[in-house]
Amino acid sequence: MTVAAPAAADAAASANTVFEPRLVAFVCKWCTYAGADLAGTSRMLYPPNVRVIKLPCTGRIDIAFIIRAFSQGADGVIVSGCHPGDCHYSAGNFRARRRWTLFRDLLDILGFDLRRFQCAWISAAEGTKWAATIRDFTEEMRALGPYTAMRQLAGERGAPVAPRAAVWHGRPARREPEPSADPATRARSEALAGAIAAALTDKSIAAAVGWTLSPTLRRPRPLWITAPEEADRLGLPGDSDGNLARLLKHPQLTVRPLGMVVRHAEMQALNVLRQESQVAEQDVVLFAVARDGRFLGRLDWDAAVAALAADAEGRVNGFSPEVEAEVSRVLALPSAERWDYWRTQFARCIKCYACRNSCPMCGCEVCLADKNQPQWFPTAADGPGNFAWHVIRAFHLAGRCVGCGACQAACPAGVAVNLLGAALARSAAGHFGHHAGASHQDLPLQAAFRTDDRESFIK
Repeated sequence: MTVAAPAAADAAASANTVFEPRLVAFVCKWCTYAGADLAGTSRMLYPPNVRVIKLPCTGRIDIAFIIRAFSQGADGVIVSGCHPGDCHYSAGNFRARRRWTLFRDLLDILGFDLRRFQCAWISAAEGTKWAATIRDFTEEMRALGPYTAMRQLAGERGAPVAPRAAVWHGRPARREPEPSADPATRARSEALAGAIAAALTDKSIAAAVGWTLSPTLRRPRPLWITAPEEADRLGLPGDSDGNLARLLKHPQLTVRPLGMVVRHAEMQALNVLRQESQVAEQDVVLFAVARDGRFLGRLDWDAAVAALAADAEGRVNGFSPEVEAEVSRVLALPSAERWDYWRTQFARCIKCYACRNSCPMCGCEVCLADKNQPQWFPTAADGPGNFAWHVIRAFHLAGRCVGCGACQAACPAGVAVNLLGAALARSAAGHFGHHAGASHQDLPLQAAFRTDDRESFIK
């Protein structure tokens, strides 16, 4: 009798073994979980591959849960809850539906295999649908095989950061001329400084923040002033990628009312912050500056919005033409190439959080990245940690990013973080007609919903 070698026997056994996918289901406890329970009590058969995680509502299903499931080896994830109109919390599933739409688009941008993330409405009376859904999902994942792309990424835990290479940075840094070199520029700077000095003198503002030219880098940098005689240090912002609105989120900067030099980018950011009740109209006095450096005057909120929108050359969002062109190029790539593109980009991240600290929209008192109880994703600058950080941050800014480019300008590793914001801005505009910061009267995108929001991807 011939006995096969151990290695050959293992290979033969492996070839004859049917791959069994590991699946995770995040479900609403009131409907889908009750439907799964009905399937069980009715002795309906379906594959045991799925691990069911019960939550109070689909509105409670955070994308961090889904990312964590995939990073820990899930081959597929399904989320399910009550049918629209049947939510026990009135509108939780409507809000969840909007977030799933944005999240699926974000995954698609990254080149993620969307077949592995599915959504379904299953009521408490639909035990049959639950069993059929799990059977179909399991068979589809079994046919696809293990999700090797995510498993390879998970295997990069603790891997060294890739060396920095030549990367796309958007528009190049621009050195500003000396203020005294151009009489028109000097006159505009003096008009701006005079208006702010007058406001400080008559006490209509307690302090002001604007721009001054760095004598070393010859680029604008933020400047705080509290006395009228300091106003002559202010200059024009030029083409700086910074955004002064970020300074409003500092918990120690409580001086109000505050004068602020605003361009189109600052005005859009202030609109978003006002939508979210993070800033009040009476707390900020606006000194508007056009793209060409013209001082438009001290304007009230509505007048500043109108003047700066008219000055934006038809750009509803603040993303530059270079960013928009690069987004179009990346989105035109096949999904596997998009995955490789972003995997290479994220590998450069050193987790310095300069993107977060420069962003006017990142204003949480405690960032999810800083929490360790629970710690939802690794804090190390490795494959899983970097992927989770950039995906979650991009999703939290969906419908909020105004495209100022401050994040990308601040990144020391050259990660193209602004492209994610631009791609999601297209998603928000395409699905919901939403443009971040276009008006302070709009509702925040992820805090609102319409009953007719699209749901063609939901079973």
